[in-house]
Amino acid sequence: MENVYVINGANIFSENAIILANKFNIKLVTDFKPKARDIYIVFGAHDIALQLLEAQKNSDCVYIIMNSEQIGSVVFENKFYIQLMKNNFVFDYNHLTSNYLEETFEVKVLSYFFFDFMKLEPKEKTIDILFIGTENENRKEIRDKLQKEFPDKKIEFIMDWSLTEPIKVKEKLSEAKYVLNIPYYTQNSLETHRVNNALSCGATVVSLNSKDAQADAYYNDYIYFTDDLIEFFKNEDEVSKKSYEELIKDLTGKIYHHNLFIIKQLIDKVKKF
Repeated sequence: MENVYVINGANIFSENAIILANKFNIKLVTDFKPKARDIYIVFGAHDIALQLLEAQKNSDCVYIIMNSEQIGSVVFENKFYIQLMKNNFVFDYNHLTSNYLEETFEVKVLSYFFFDFMKLEPKEKTIDILFIGTENENRKEIRDKLQKEFPDKKIEFIMDWSLTEPIKVKEKLSEAKYVLNIPYYTQNSLETHRVNNALSCGATVVSLNSKDAQADAYYNDYIYFTDDLIEFFKNEDEVSKKSYEELIKDLTGKIYHHNLFIIKQLIDKVKKF
């Protein structure tokens, strides 16, 4: 598509940006030199919000913001990011945040997206239970309880930001039999970035229930949900789940084609100005 590009402002979304660019046949750029009527699909926009606003002011380009943040994030205290979303088109990955943005900031979400990852070949599982994420008291408490209850299992919680390179994260995920999804926020959406990445690495995902009943119901075909991780691992559920390939195929059918149609409409709209 002419004059449409993908850019990424946060390393954690580099894989997602590459895959979307490839699927939509859009150029992924690192040399950001916008021109009038250029359209940029932006991952990690919250990390470069001021830069994006200034570039838009000087060039009259247009952004599609792929909002990856959820309710409770300090990112929503950033006035530049809020202004950026108000001035442009916004896609979100969950309806809880979508409703929150409209009710709190009058930011309207145009469509939804999902986090797509490259599938790794299966590896030998050397870790029984793995969690990767930012430390908080609840996550530390869960770690301590699991390690006490299951001393014979190899349990790793990496919460010190020592593992940030996407390829290193994937390598670690691929070593795990089970990957945990433990929410950070109180009003949490299902953290599908973590979930999808783990599934793409051949791990089985066990998640605490989120506040997004709709997302939980959808993902119930692909991952395990529980209110109590200790009880889950005492009675490891053997009910079979659908594969990562099936998840992506279904999401592609539901979301990608719709978004491609929307982007083409936006291109036509921008050309008329």
